Amino acid sequence: MKLVSVIEEQMSVSFTGKVNILSNFNRQYLGHLVFNSGEIIKATFQGHKGTKAFFQVIVQEYSLNSFVYIVEPEIVDELDRDIFLPYASLKLKMEEVTRLYRDSIKLRPPDHLKIVLNSQFMDKHPNLALHEFTVMLTLTEWSSPFDIYQHCPLLDHEITYALVGLRKKDALKIMAAKGDLG
Repeated sequence: MKLVSVIEEQMSVSFTGKVNILSNFNRQYLGHLVFNSGEIIKATFQGHKGTKAFFQVIVQEYSLNSFVYIVEPEIVDELDRDIFLPYASLKLKMEEVTRLYRDSIKLRPPDHLKIVLNSQFMDKHPNLALHEFTVMLTLTEWSSPFDIYQHCPLLDHEITYALVGLRKKDALKIMAAKGDLG
């Protein structure tokens, strides 16, 4: 992965500043990684922040979306930190995240569906995993899979597996969008 080599190069020189992430297609700014003395302390990417942003870059690069990385030295405030894991831990988790993402792609719901909570499910009070509860909280505001994946603080594969678990527990109603009825 190109990002891994960029990160490791910045670590080797104890870089302080930003690595901007640009679209390879049109050079549009998508986010950045912030380094302080060679350590990643902050990430933003397509509206996400922290470790979710970091892993979203990894997953999208893995999915063949190549990016351009621009290194930009600047003064960094340690108080802006939103990534608290050392790179060694991030790198280990990176392999797991890409594997889980790859395995979950076939389970991801199409973006044209509408997903809502089944109100009768709420009366049953079954045990919920934390990820399932987090997705349910997101579903109180958003119903399209696209919006759910954009606004839920979980990683994509965690959202997918939570949706599958909630569907098995009959907690969700899946509806076609208006134009899909025929």
